[in-house]
Formats: sequence, structure tokens, C-alpha cells
Amino acid sequence: MSLTRKSRQLLAEKFSRAKALHQKGEFVQARSLYLSILELQPDHAETLHFLGFLSYQTGDSEASLQLIRKSLQLQPSNIAAINNLGNVLLDRGELIEAEACYRQVIEQQPQAASNFCNLCVVLRQQGRLEEAIAAGRTAVRLEPGLATAWYSLGNVYKVAERLREAIDCYQRCIELDPQHPVAHDALCQVTHRLESKSFLGRRHFKKTIRAYQQWLASDPKQPLAVFMLKALQGGGRLTRAPDDVIRAQFNQAAGHFESRLEKLGYRVPALVGDAVQHHLGEARGDLKVLDGGCGTGLCAPMLRPYAAALTGVDLSAEMMKQAAASGLYDELIEQELTSFVQQQSRCFDLAVYADTLCYFGNLDEVLKATAGALREQGSLLFTVEKATVEVGYYLHPRGRYAHSESYVETSLRESGFSAVKCREETLRLELGKEVTGLVVTARIG
Repeated sequence: MSLTRKSRQLLAEKFSRAKALHQKGEFVQARSLYLSILELQPDHAETLHFLGFLSYQTGDSEASLQLIRKSLQLQPSNIAAINNLGNVLLDRGELIEAEACYRQVIEQQPQAASNFCNLCVVLRQQGRLEEAIAAGRTAVRLEPGLATAWYSLGNVYKVAERLREAIDCYQRCIELDPQHPVAHDALCQVTHRLESKSFLGRRHFKKTIRAYQQWLASDPKQPLAVFMLKALQGGGRLTRAPDDVIRAQFNQAAGHFESRLEKLGYRVPALVGDAVQHHLGEARGDLKVLDGGCGTGLCAPMLRPYAAALTGVDLSAEMMKQAAASGLYDELIEQELTSFVQQQSRCFDLAVYADTLCYFGNLDEVLKATAGALREQGSLLFTVEKATVEVGYYLHPRGRYAHSESYVETSLRESGFSAVKCREETLRLELGKEVTGLVVTARIG
């Protein structure tokens, strides 16, 4: 359809308003304007591109790919669209295609450091670490004042176990951008790992404590930093992650939680399904089931066939919004798990805590409360990360605890459980390495 000069001017003004709303984060209004432009001019390439990027930002990567690719059919040399296509492909784990996009952008803009940052990320995710380091070094050479370039290079050094170089990169990133929370978190974790390798470091963690103090200087109320600093300075007396730490982490992660888990090869829901079937046999739909720490409801499809009633409990309201959308729960309750089960008396036939008790160090209180919430012959199933040394439990710098098998078994038996079984399994990948955990089943009576 041919547009008049006045119509083209009106479309340009509408597109400008849509972009402004988009940049402000007013996605609903921006989407509405983008769509109204496409009704009048379906081949408006820039609108297709920006609507595609908005779709990516709001979690619809499939629509995003279609829109940006259609935009590029109309404007094949649009570098911004090619770069955003690479970003969407990277997020979806389509790494070869993402790399091709980034290399195409670099051909057109060989002096832009941000392009080499993107290449560094996609090469790291493919495990091509030397190439990723080269790309990251190019980025910091081209623009030494670009904080994200130092952060990207630090991430490659971290995966390559070149921890001192990673620390230097994260520190440079923070010097350039003191409010860079993920760089602070990464610096604390890598410093902790480095100090853990020495006997004196394991006892004192002085450099790790300084890293957390530095983080708190830039963000005094950061809940994870507050918790970890108290834990390190208190000699391990903090025996569980505070509610505000867990709530903040998962409310923030809710939007991309499941897609991120896919990249980590997350196996916990499948392991839970197998364990429930092995422990209880054929599903008859006659049990009252508790999904403690239910999150977005990843375990619900495995639990629903066993449940006459399925209750989900979690601290994160944002995560439970997604659980509610599944339609698989009869009840969803926003509450801390221990306090919830303490209020129940012989209510449940099965309690499942999938990847939940890793935020508890000492398990005694929650297990004793769970024992009181289960009916006679009721079952408990949960997963924890397995400790690499026999110390009961210890805290990782990411705010999660690992537990030894002997500690888990003792705590269960002292809480009133019997028929305890622990099976070692790989739960997920972290920095390309398998995270070993325990899949645990037990019974009351």
C-alpha cells in the first residue's frame, strides 16, 4: 500500500513515541503503538525490529526471532538488528548462529569493543576459552574504560580456573562501575574459591570478607552480601539463608528462571519424578501433597498425578505467579517453609522439597516440623547439594549450603524418619562442571 507524505510523517511520529515509551520500560503502550504502525505498514522494518526486541525483553523469544528476521529481510544491513538477533539466539542457547551474527557485526564495526564483548560471551559458552580470552582482551584494548568488557573477560578467566586474573578483571570492572552488582558477586565468589584452596584462607577468608565489605560500601542493603559477610565473620554460626535473601534472589530471577535452568542442564524435576515413582509406585491421585519451595512449579507435572490435593509453598510471589499459571496447584501459599509446616498437624501424605533445603544449613528444625506435618507412613523426598568433605554442612559464597550424606541421614533419623535412602546424582552444571547432589527419600513410622 502506497502512503501519502502526510501518512509517512504521522507514522514516523508514532514510531518515535513508541521508541520513547519502549526506552522508558512502558512495554504495553509501546507494543500497542508498534502494532498500530504495522497495521498501516506491515513492512515497516524498524518497527518489526523494535517490536521483536520488545518481545525478547518480555520473554517471547520465538516471536522475537520471527520479527527480527523479517526486519532483516527488508533491511539486511541493519547492524543493530543483526546484533539483537545474536542476543536472542544467545539467550536461546543457539550459539553457532549467535556467533555468526556477532562476527557479521564485527566485520562492519571492527573498532567497537561491545561487539567483541558479545563474541567473548558466546565463545565462552561454547567452551572455546582461548578464543574467548582473545576476544575479551581485544574488547578491553579497544575501550579500557568499558566496565562490561572487563566483566566478560573476568567470566572467561573464572571458567578457565585462572582465578587471580579473573579477580583483577572484576576489580577493574568495579573501579569503573562501583554499582555493578554481578561483578561484585562474581568477585566475592572467585575470591572465596581462591582462598578455599589454602589452609589459612579456609580459616579466615580475609580477602573474601574485604570483597563483601566493598560490595556493601556500594550497596549497603544488598541482602546476599549482608548475609555472607555475617556468615564469614561469624564463623559459620548462621545456619540458614534469611528470607529476604531468598525472596530477593528469586523475585529478580523469576522472569528468566526456567530458560536459565535449561542452559544449566537442570535435572532436579526429572530426578524428583523418578524418585517419587520408585518410592510410591503407580500414581492413584489420592494423596495430599506438599511442594515446598515450589518456585515456578517445575515439579508440579510429576506430582499432580499422585495428588488429590497439591499445595505449593514459596517465599517468592513472582515465582508463584508462574506456578499459578500452570493450573496444576489446588493451593499456593506465600510463606517460609518451616513456619508453614509447623502450623500443620498430620496433614500431608507426601512432602517434596526440590532444591529447597540447599538454603538451610542445619536441617533439624525443618525436618522435625515436616515430620509433624506428615501423616503416619507419610513420605518426604528432597534434594541437596552433596558436601565434598565430611563436615556436616557448609556455605557456598552464592548463599547455598552443601550437606554430607551422613549428616542428612542422622538428622532425618533424629527427626523421626525411617527407611532413609540417599542416592547420588548430578543436579545441574555450574561453570561447565557437574554439581553432585543427593536425592533423598524417607518415611514416617
